[in-house]
Amino acid sequence: MTAMKPSKSRPKPKDSPRLGANDWVRGALDLLAEEGVDGVRIEVLAKRLGVTKGSFYWHFKDRQGFLRAMLDDWRRRATLDIINRIESGEEPPQERLRTLLHLPFRGGRSKRGADVELSIRLWGRTDMVARDTLAEIDKLRLRYISKLFAEAGFAVKEAESRAVLAYAYMRVAVSLIDDQAEMIERCETLLLTSTAAQA
Repeated sequence: MTAMKPSKSRPKPKDSPRLGANDWVRGALDLLAEEGVDGVRIEVLAKRLGVTKGSFYWHFKDRQGFLRAMLDDWRRRATLDIINRIESGEEPPQERLRTLLHLPFRGGRSKRGADVELSIRLWGRTDMVARDTLAEIDKLRLRYISKLFAEAGFAVKEAESRAVLAYAYMRVAVSLIDDQAEMIERCETLLLTSTAAQA
């Protein structure tokens, strides 16, 4: 009887998953902020991350699935995590609103977040999935801000109107008054003060 040769261990694939899926997604969001969605290419990103394309396919089936993962990550980090963090404290509604209004002015991380969001909004002009994600996020943010205004004592309709104004302020104020602390304070006070108190 011929002796059986000892089985050899299964060779490892050429590209091992040295990076996690989150590493790819975060790197892609940085690239998105710089180059727009057309610049998010697997080859370019792999080179930037110092790996081969094989690492990508350990985590994602194709580029479309990857783009969806990017949107999901942005949705969570730029909205859901922020809401959860604010709600985890015990501050009154007015202070939670003020925390939200301050977010765009918090330096490098806020600027990076704004760049990512601008690129996603440009992406949403030509892509239905990105557009639907943006619509969902805008509604979620407005609903949350409106809830805080209502908890702060504003009537429902006024809370909804102030939420729109506050959200618009958060979207554009940093490009207008980023270095004007006194103006920022006045704008926030105006947004958070009832009409009766202003009279």
